[in-house]
Amino acid sequence: MNEDQILEKIHTCFTKVFDEEFHFNKDLSRENFGYWDSMHHITLLVEIEKTFGFRFDGATAAVLTSVDNILTEIQSRLN
Repeated sequence: MNEDQILEKIHTCFTKVFDEEFHFNKDLSRENFGYWDSMHHITLLVEIEKTFGFRFDGATAAVLTSVDNILTEIQSRLN
């Protein structure tokens, strides 16, 4: 799976979790997207886990605070 395909799946996860309009890109993070609070973070990670078929441990979940970090983690697990 290439980067664009992974990003498309991540984007789908975001749209399922967030009802708000937002500009999705690799720079999107908890710091610059006010709706990405702790409850949405958990829900988002569960959705990503279901989509890609693996689980995140607590330490990993704590650093997945941007689309870029999520993409990098998924790429490392798929390779």
